[in-house]
Amino acid sequence: MFEKKLHFNYKDIFLSPRLALSPKKIWVFILGNLYGYIAYWVLTFIAMILSGVEINEALYDYGLYPYLSGTDFSPISWSIYYAGIIFWALSLLASSTAVSSITIRQLRGDNFYSANDAFDQILKKWKTILFTPITLILILLALIVIGGFFAILGRISFIGPLLVAITYPLLFLGSIFLVFSYLVFISSFSLYPSAVGAYDEDTIGSVFHAYQTTFNQPWRILTYNILLLPLVILSMKLLSWFCQLGFNVMNLFSEQVMGSSYSNIMSYALSVLNLDFILANAPLYEITFLTDSLSLQSLVSVFVNILTSLFAEIFNIILSCLPLLEYSTDGGYISSVETIAGLILSISFIFLYLSVLSYGFSIVSVGQTIIFIIFKKLNDDENLVLDNPHIINKNSDSIEHSSAEILDSISEEE
Repeated sequence: MFEKKLHFNYKDIFLSPRLALSPKKIWVFILGNLYGYIAYWVLTFIAMILSGVEINEALYDYGLYPYLSGTDFSPISWSIYYAGIIFWALSLLASSTAVSSITIRQLRGDNFYSANDAFDQILKKWKTILFTPITLILILLALIVIGGFFAILGRISFIGPLLVAITYPLLFLGSIFLVFSYLVFISSFSLYPSAVGAYDEDTIGSVFHAYQTTFNQPWRILTYNILLLPLVILSMKLLSWFCQLGFNVMNLFSEQVMGSSYSNIMSYALSVLNLDFILANAPLYEITFLTDSLSLQSLVSVFVNILTSLFAEIFNIILSCLPLLEYSTDGGYISSVETIAGLILSISFIFLYLSVLSYGFSIVSVGQTIIFIIFKKLNDDENLVLDNPHIINKNSDSIEHSSAEILDSISEEE
């Protein structure tokens, strides 16, 4: 059983790529990415249409990878566009919660916990997944509003400067807590899906765990994630290499059998994907445009820009790990049948890219679950693998026993 191998330190993080290489976990993230992408794609084109962009022109210019850029879009269009991004992010957080739930049970020896069971848990805990980041945002906004209120009081003649001088120590501590809360908000995206999936926490508990862990284990959060990122990149690169090798082998055999027809189908399928477009445009950098155009307070703008730039860098690193499926051909006339075949083949390539991308997300989710288990052991001396009452009742007799425990008992009787 896996729990015998846990050291409750950085060594356990190296289990992440192996545990994440599971069709069940990868499928969860494929669905999460697919639902999020479809919602983002539809809402982005709706945002373009509302700003007067012709749908035919938008489809021709952006294809499968639409995004807003520039000053030609209304605030309503930007709001709809951000709604698509937020929905995609929430889909990934929900998928991460499901994978954390699968991982903790796998570490307990229960390999029969299915993806459908994990999705059922997500449906029960969707409010926690949604309202945990909202709660942290409200805390940040409340601190900013309080600071702004005292700044306004400081403008009152005679009394204002005295109030600022008297309350300065409190305001100084509040500003420190504001910066700390922002760091908690950033770290919470990796912490709270594991708290919900592995520990069945509610919104308040997830927020508490985010603050507690960020305060007690700041250096471990930083070093463990720095250790996890190369594992994600190397594992995705390795899987991409196998995909590219299989792609080249398929081309070698199919070209000999089908000839120019295969070249037409393959070239058209890859042209539909056009992955070079998204690699060249880095659309996530455009998220910060609205914060500048609305002339928000500089503090809020800095916070948002740092957060979106961080996500953009991670997004681009992950994209660079995808397999580079290149196919050169002399071209030629392509028939309608070959066009349809190319469209069908492009769907297979989409799922191929989603599989590699989802494997990377799966490593992150499994790694964060292991990190959460380590932190619970260090902070509360609680071994979630052995004695988490939220997941499996230790006093249950038959149904709750895992398959590994049953096999162990059989071997002892023999």
